[in-house]
Amino acid sequence: MGMNRTDVCKEAADMILVDDDFATIIAAIEEGKCIFYNIRNFVRFQLSTSIAALSLIALATLMGIPNPLNAMQILWINIIMDGPPAQSLGVEPVDHEVVTRAPRDTKRRIISRGLLINVLMSAAIIIAGTLWVFNREMSDNKITPRDTTMTFTCFVLFDMWNALSCRSQSKSIFAIGLCANKMFLLAVSLSLLGQALVVYCPPLQKIFVTEALTGHDLIFLVCLTSSVFFASEIKKVIERLLKKRSNKYSSKAQSAMDFV
Repeated sequence: MGMNRTDVCKEAADMILVDDDFATIIAAIEEGKCIFYNIRNFVRFQLSTSIAALSLIALATLMGIPNPLNAMQILWINIIMDGPPAQSLGVEPVDHEVVTRAPRDTKRRIISRGLLINVLMSAAIIIAGTLWVFNREMSDNKITPRDTTMTFTCFVLFDMWNALSCRSQSKSIFAIGLCANKMFLLAVSLSLLGQALVVYCPPLQKIFVTEALTGHDLIFLVCLTSSVFFASEIKKVIERLLKKRSNKYSSKAQSAMDFV
């Protein structure tokens, strides 16, 4: 207790309750676990987009094809990766169900096997989709501003959908609430607005070497890039079903043991 105890007790204690309320411990556990999982969400987003961006350039070089993105476009993507969308994942609201989870091993690395699988899956989808769009647009073997604009916008939209799926490692976005994190919605909206200015604002078109896209182009890109989000959601559903089945079998086994 922090209010009515001596300084000697406080110095010897592992934990001090400033308000002398034991319920504070529960709130602290919730906040601590939430911070840990938010860090994992942030790491997942950063790693998946970084691996995708690096692999995209590396594969283009190895395949002997022109670079799908120019220098200014790569810098813009880096700003988005390290900017508002990534930072907003760190302020995801507390999930009150975290206190029901078993205590994690403090020696366990933050980049677990499951997290690495999610990272590689998202990165693979982003790389495949972006390269496909680039190859589709460059059908005449000549790079035009439209080709790079389609590829550039494709990668940015992949990033936005990927950030949405990274809000939770196990729960569906519809379960945690699409509008639960206002900072995330604001960050994504500002990023999409910035991308629209880069594509449609004439002065920025000259800087980024872009060309205005049609409504049909945008619909096509939105539908394609949403694949990284839906793939993640399907994976979460499968994992929840497998976990539920595993828990069911464990309960039956325990009941049988208790009966014996």
